[in-house]
Amino acid sequence: MRAAFASLFVALALAGCKTNARDDAPRVALVEDVDTIATGSVMSRRTFTIDGGVESWYGERGVALPLGNRLAYCHGFGCEFKTPIPIGADDYATLVSIMTTRNATPEGERVAIDLADQWWEKHAAPLLGGPLDKRGSELGDAHKPGQTDCIDEATNTTTLLIYLERKGLLRHHHVRRPESRGAFLYAHATAVLTDKTTGVDWVADSWMRDSGDPIDVMTLEEWFSRAYVDPTS
Repeated sequence: MRAAFASLFVALALAGCKTNARDDAPRVALVEDVDTIATGSVMSRRTFTIDGGVESWYGERGVALPLGNRLAYCHGFGCEFKTPIPIGADDYATLVSIMTTRNATPEGERVAIDLADQWWEKHAAPLLGGPLDKRGSELGDAHKPGQTDCIDEATNTTTLLIYLERKGLLRHHHVRRPESRGAFLYAHATAVLTDKTTGVDWVADSWMRDSGDPIDVMTLEEWFSRAYVDPTS
């Protein structure tokens, strides 16, 4: 159980995790621009749908949408630091292998999302300038490179999911704006995606896992039901 002073900090620090906003009207993005996070990365011309709520999430945190091949990675709590992480040809081939060998069904695709997120965290970690991220959010880890809170985690996973969707590697799911639950110590945000066949919302939640560990994938309904359950017990 976290110490009392850490609990107070987390309660304050995670206040920004709460959002009751729903997705605004989607827009179709036709992108052929230089990456706004780092120079020299130009994506190919293709269309994909970005929900307005997803776009506003990035705007609220001062993070560029993942429209190039260098993706912003949030850390330091509340996206204090934004490090561009390159996705080269070999990296893309790895993601293709992870996704296409498992995404014949929605269930398999969710397994692939878990594995892809593990890869994403391991890929980014050496470039963040700090020790490997620890589960949760502790007082002493704020403002430290490499350490994340739930805002960072929700944003980073959403970034990966948008990249996969943009590349056509998400066949059965569509990326939504992150959701939040709870209050104070239990305030928490997560990445969300919708099963395009059933309409059921799912979460891909890595906050209570150490860097590169398997993440929590469950329905959004189940995730909401755990709002006041101590995740470390």
